[in-house]
Amino acid sequence: MAVLALTVARDFGHLKEGKVFIALVMAGSAVILHPLVPPLWQNIVADIYTMAPALFWLLCLVAFSYRPRLLSLSGALALYTFIAKAVSRNLAIDQNPDSQWHFLGWVLPTYGEYLIIGLGLWAVIANWSDDLGESRRRLRGVMLIGVGTCVFLVIIPITTGIVGMWLPYLSIIFITLLCAYSLLRGRKGDLFGVISGLQSQPQQTKAESTGPKPCEENLKAEALTLNKLMDEGFYRTEHLTLKTLAEQLGIPEYRTRALINQTLGYRNFNDYINHLRVNEATQRLLADLQTPVLNISLDVGYRTLSSFNRAFKDIQNMSPSQYRQQSLAPVA
Repeated sequence: MAVLALTVARDFGHLKEGKVFIALVMAGSAVILHPLVPPLWQNIVADIYTMAPALFWLLCLVAFSYRPRLLSLSGALALYTFIAKAVSRNLAIDQNPDSQWHFLGWVLPTYGEYLIIGLGLWAVIANWSDDLGESRRRLRGVMLIGVGTCVFLVIIPITTGIVGMWLPYLSIIFITLLCAYSLLRGRKGDLFGVISGLQSQPQQTKAESTGPKPCEENLKAEALTLNKLMDEGFYRTEHLTLKTLAEQLGIPEYRTRALINQTLGYRNFNDYINHLRVNEATQRLLADLQTPVLNISLDVGYRTLSSFNRAFKDIQNMSPSQYRQQSLAPVA
């Protein structure tokens, strides 16, 4: 596990996904180390492995969610699952069911751990179709579901005692091998969302260069078609999905993903569409001063003002009204 953590730190330590993954590997290592450390350190090690469910949820969120929101009810639940147990453990709150603080300090956080693992897996599933990297979707899906299953199998014996501690150890060994395999398959960064464009494709050998180059040539031609379609305002279509766009382009979904990902550099379909819509909205906000923000939001493809405000603020770091006021304010 140390080799796995060092490999990720070396190649992907600068990414959010890489940092959270390393923390999760450390939490898994703490499960194995707990019986081996001196009693003085056992509470600290236990506090570290108690963070595993929350770290798994965080990994799913930063790896798959479009602009993940950590300040949420799920984020509060993730914090509660390990803070409550850490406080209870270090204050020596009795695990006896008759204890006054037993439910809040031990029982409720345990249920929260199961729930937060489920929320992490849901983040993977809910955002699956919007991820534009085909190989990354497969690799990350296998890894995250495998890690979730492992975390779940580690938590059950620790919290219930129904199964012996051999199950967590076996689960950790299995997921370490799975992650190592995934890293080997994703050495170009697929596992952690690194985008590799056309310019990073391996050069063809001399024998290959004599034949046609359908992949790159097709992508360039399809990119021109995509840009023309978007210049005509197709991004304004309500309920626009990747499937709808693929049908309009006349190419399969997997090639549409590759087209947007490799030629334009977007990792998420909604991110791509929101940038196009917000770009038009910024121009309209300054050019059509008498047009209400609501009308502009509907014109560029949003169904509600709240969804427009959220997307606009994510990209411009201010609301549409603030953008209009700031841009028109006289320079001192």
